[in-house]
Amino acid sequence: MDKWKKEVIYLTKKFWLSSLMAVFLLPLLWVAFSVYPRDSSAEEPATFSSSQELSEYLELSRRLAGYFNGWTGNDRAMNPSGGRIEIDYFKAESSPLEPQKEVADYSETNTQVQGVDEGDMVKTDGNYLYVLGSNKLSILKGYPVEEAGKISEILLDGRPLEIFLNGDKLVVFGQTKQYREAFIHRYNIADRQNPVLEQNISCPGYYITSRRIGQDVYAVVQAPVRQYDYESKDSINFPEIRVNNQTQVVPPGEIHHFNHWDHSYRYTFLLSLNLQDPSGKVARKVFLTGTSQNIYASPENLYLTGPKTPDYTQRIHQFLQEITSLLPVELAQKVNELRNSNLSEVEKYEQVMNALEDYFNTHPNNQKIEEQLAQYMDKWQRQVSQDRDGTVIYKLALGQGQVVFKTKGEVKGQPLNQFSMDEYNGYFRIATTSQDLRFSGQRETRNNLYVLNADLQLTGKITGLAPTEKIYSARFMGSKAYLVTFRQIDPLFVIDLKDPQHPQVMGELKIPGYSDYLHPYDENHLIGIGREAFAGTEPLPPQERIVLPQVGGVKVALFDVTTPSAPKEISKYVVSRGDADSPALRDHRAVLFSKEKNLLAIPIHYRPLRIINPLEKKAVNRDWQGVFVFNLTPQKGIQLKGTVEHSSPGQLYSPVQRSLYIGEYLYTLSEQRVKINRLDNLQEIKDIPL
Repeated sequence: MDKWKKEVIYLTKKFWLSSLMAVFLLPLLWVAFSVYPRDSSAEEPATFSSSQELSEYLELSRRLAGYFNGWTGNDRAMNPSGGRIEIDYFKAESSPLEPQKEVADYSETNTQVQGVDEGDMVKTDGNYLYVLGSNKLSILKGYPVEEAGKISEILLDGRPLEIFLNGDKLVVFGQTKQYREAFIHRYNIADRQNPVLEQNISCPGYYITSRRIGQDVYAVVQAPVRQYDYESKDSINFPEIRVNNQTQVVPPGEIHHFNHWDHSYRYTFLLSLNLQDPSGKVARKVFLTGTSQNIYASPENLYLTGPKTPDYTQRIHQFLQEITSLLPVELAQKVNELRNSNLSEVEKYEQVMNALEDYFNTHPNNQKIEEQLAQYMDKWQRQVSQDRDGTVIYKLALGQGQVVFKTKGEVKGQPLNQFSMDEYNGYFRIATTSQDLRFSGQRETRNNLYVLNADLQLTGKITGLAPTEKIYSARFMGSKAYLVTFRQIDPLFVIDLKDPQHPQVMGELKIPGYSDYLHPYDENHLIGIGREAFAGTEPLPPQERIVLPQVGGVKVALFDVTTPSAPKEISKYVVSRGDADSPALRDHRAVLFSKEKNLLAIPIHYRPLRIINPLEKKAVNRDWQGVFVFNLTPQKGIQLKGTVEHSSPGQLYSPVQRSLYIGEYLYTLSEQRVKINRLDNLQEIKDIPL
């Protein structure tokens, strides 16, 4: 018995634990669960009729997850890297209500989709800068530079994360000091020296992300279910929201669910408010979900994606049905009785495992059956593992501050980030990396691109790109897509999407290194920001790529894709230090680009250096933090124009996070200071402490 029992339990727990751990940290999970069979794939998701129904739903899910060690009991939204969820960002568009002022040309946040703004740590209207710090918002006069300086600040009880600006309205998103509540503050900043708090919105949970479309802001906040006492259904909290200190508890009839079980349930709020509406009305929609993975928004639709979970109840049913052919008659009969009983799938599985254990304890000499069961368990593990390698997509329509569920779909593999998704001419395109389980038991990565129609039904696909490699960056540009995969070299794939039913690879370029971020220069040229690499090197996973001494430094490349069948790298610049790092490798908002000004600027910082002070004859530690500024054109390539340094002896470590321009001046920002330099020669004009 011991040999068989150990093998079966090991294989079972190994699979269940690994698969559940893979899903409870990341996703919105949607798989068939038959407890409340009111599924509505193209209708508004069902709600709960009572608190008892909600409690029973959560309890049954908890039991299944808990049995296989997948329940975390954690009340905090998590992601694989332990930080905030990776999200997508979009191009800002001025509201028609914004005051029309005579201002210099100025840059906006680097985003993905025109017409959908994203929050950031800094915004400008061409006259003023609004900059977030560790616990405050600073308002600075930015232009003209002769008047530049800090004019006011708003102290915040917590950590501000992102802001939006719309005319004389400014909204701040953040977390309280204990990180247990998310807050949204709306200010009237008509008088920049005396901002006025107009609205205070908060709810228990964690701010995830937000979008601004015109005057409407859509925010995503997640609140824990907080089922601490698993024996008491009364421990389940209902979601609530406070508007100007008036608490509103969301009743069960407003909590939508997808009839699919999960291991780390959250209440996901979709809150919307019109920044110019004097009534301050806050619309809400609440879903019972897991933790969001990636979010993409167009001006009309919001897409929520997350890894697909296998239908474990169906797989348990399959297990109980198929093992009977391997068992002795009397034991098979017992299994069939349990399988056909009114017990839940969890209870059936549990009792069958107990029956198997009892049988083999009393019949120790059954080596043949032990081997057959072990082989079956291995096959079963492969089947469920293949089920798990998928992404489910939910489509929500946006308009006039409302969110309406439209439909759902699914594809094989997992997207890297928001740039792996795109909406174009009514089609949704998504690039994924999948992991195929080979007969050797090893996983082999492959890369795919899927085209889905407006109902998220499959229209066309390319599968199996670059075996053993992973997608490191993606960019959709109209009827083309560009993918970078990497293992030892950097293949840049050019994909034609003119015919949605028949996407095809037109060409590829293989060069050392990889691009973490792709940015369009024009329809025939593409900028890549990543790292140089050398043959034989193997980088760390994306979430661990902070400093990679085994590869080269930060690399900026310019690709010519005029001939799609023969893309080529026409210029590159490498920050030669292997310990150089840039937030631009992980956050595209750190990239400042202007084709009209032939301008590209990215923050760079090095590890602390040991420098010998010749006067004191001793070594001192010093890092370098600042911005590299480039001239960039297809004709002349990438040329380093110069650098703006923020580091100085005795200064706290505070790397530059953003840069922007107003008129002919460059503004570089950290949490400690704002520097103003001329764009033409980078001469320093002002240094403003924050």
